[in-house]
Amino acid sequence: MEKSAPYTVAQGTITTSALSAFVTGVYGIITSHPNYGVLAGAAAFNSGVTAATFFGLREYVVSPLLVSTLPFAQYERRRHELGYADTHCPSNSQPSISWSDKRAHKLLDSGLSGAATGGILRGWRSGPAAALPGALTVGAACIGLQYAFNEASIARLRYASRQSSKDEEASLTDTRLPLDHNIALLEPPSSFGDKVLGLLGVRKMDEVEYLEKMKKTRDRHLERIAELEKQLEVESRGDKN
Repeated sequence: MEKSAPYTVAQGTITTSALSAFVTGVYGIITSHPNYGVLAGAAAFNSGVTAATFFGLREYVVSPLLVSTLPFAQYERRRHELGYADTHCPSNSQPSISWSDKRAHKLLDSGLSGAATGGILRGWRSGPAAALPGALTVGAACIGLQYAFNEASIARLRYASRQSSKDEEASLTDTRLPLDHNIALLEPPSSFGDKVLGLLGVRKMDEVEYLEKMKKTRDRHLERIAELEKQLEVESRGDKN
């Protein structure tokens, strides 16, 4: 049994009961039902009993049974997560999981639990003859709802992955920006006079560009001085000869 089983049962029961009460209450208000509050309360109670039965069976009976017996990859991975010894999956390796595995997560568990819930409740309320139709109907509905929940989880994971990739790319771009670009981002916006001069082809030089220009000018002067020194040295040697 998973450690999150009590939380899953409580969360599923409360969420289902609250949602059922809300939808039924809104429907009663729209249709001007005289006792929409009582109607919403009855819906919350019935759906709560159904949800508690379904989640209780799945988390405490069906899932532990399937995890401990079936050799499928999903259940091997879940055995590994629970720390069970598994001959198909060494203890030092984590089974990989794909999007297909995410889509199939607990589909069989939910289908069997839904079938059992539908059969028990329908058979108890309407007699044994209604047990099988109730089991088939509720089982199929639970598989569909579980699949929709899995798809929503995949969409959420993909969205989070895309957002994480965008944040990493933005961070890398910021760290790779050249120094002059970073300084330019910090500079205040140009004045109206600077814009007019820019239209005339005259652009104001910032401090970085001015420093680079001065360095180039200094390098040229140093090279020229070195050439003149060499020339004077050669001429002095010629005079001595």
